[in-house]
Amino acid sequence: MRIVEGTVDLTKEYDRPVADAFSAWSSEDAQRAWGDPGEGWEMSFDKFRFTVGETDVCRFGPKGGAEYINENRYLQIEPEQRVVYATSLTSADRLTFAGTVAITFEATNAGTRLRLIEQGLYFDGQDDVAGHRSGWEGMLEALGKYLRGRR
Repeated sequence: MRIVEGTVDLTKEYDRPVADAFSAWSSEDAQRAWGDPGEGWEMSFDKFRFTVGETDVCRFGPKGGAEYINENRYLQIEPEQRVVYATSLTSADRLTFAGTVAITFEATNAGTRLRLIEQGLYFDGQDDVAGHRSGWEGMLEALGKYLRGRR
């Protein structure tokens, strides 16, 4: 049994106000729109509870392929400033990842600077930091497109 630790640390600039960027994280409908995992993949929420102490449960995966279950338990929500949650990912009833995610929202002259830090443990070679970094980069790009569409 092998455990590897890793960190994803990404910063993105968006030309929309902090209120819009934060709203995109706090709304189930918004997350369904920009959180789509990509072509040929499906995503659904069993539960969406954006409240401290509550948990979201999201299922995703390639159509006809392996299903992943992501659970996020909110530890801190400071509107338009910060979101912190504990997170886990399972597939075929096996834990593949466990960690924490912190997202900060900072107002800039042009709009919003968003920073996402994910620190985690990857279990038994079933997952890795490169895959998470790539996934987050794609999702933050999709977030930017979603925010541009809100004009």
